[in-house]
Amino acid sequence: MRSALFALALITLGACGGNEPIAKTPQQKHEDPEPEPGKGLDVSAEIGALDETKVDKAFQASVKGLTRCLADGAKRVELLGGQVAFFVKIDQRGSVAHAHLEKSTLGDRKTEKCMLEALGKQAWPAPVGGLVGIAKKGFDFDPPNDVRPPTEWDSDRAEGALGSRKGELQKCKAGKSGSFQATLYVNTNGSVMAAGVTPPDESGEAAVDCLVGVVEGTKFPSPGSWPAKVSVEL
Repeated sequence: MRSALFALALITLGACGGNEPIAKTPQQKHEDPEPEPGKGLDVSAEIGALDETKVDKAFQASVKGLTRCLADGAKRVELLGGQVAFFVKIDQRGSVAHAHLEKSTLGDRKTEKCMLEALGKQAWPAPVGGLVGIAKKGFDFDPPNDVRPPTEWDSDRAEGALGSRKGELQKCKAGKSGSFQATLYVNTNGSVMAAGVTPPDESGEAAVDCLVGVVEGTKFPSPGSWPAKVSVEL
């Protein structure tokens, strides 16, 4: 009797076990991992935004270096002074990728290059949402020496002399169009004491040194007993 009951129990258990569903391993849902905070930002755009407050601080921090450049330049050209407007490109590392002068009436390329180098030594904010950021700022610089200002010339006083160098000037431009503006100091004997040139845009910066060389090698009419300063389109 016990043997029969035991056999029946085994059969019953077997029947119940046959109705159990087969366990399956849950399928893993494949999803792309979420990007870590601060990574994966879209910087595919060419121009990004810059923190204006930090940009202004960077410019203000450069004033000491800019003033030093002016003082050094005034040792060569005591009449040196004028307005400048900087165009600066900042890369993702917060460094200057490019800089040129959108406007300058300083009239001395050496001083202008010194100022651009001073800006390159500053730490800048990295652009957001773009590969580079654009920073612009203008400054007025009075002559550091207490001297009589130069005689102001109209542009037509210089155009005649520069007209004779037109071929050389065009060669410097290498086909680059746009307005190149020159500012120069003419000594009492008609020689050029110093000159500076501003390009129409970033790509024109490569022609500036060549243009300055032509302008500085040009002979102008004598302004009389005191040096003259003039700005003219090349």
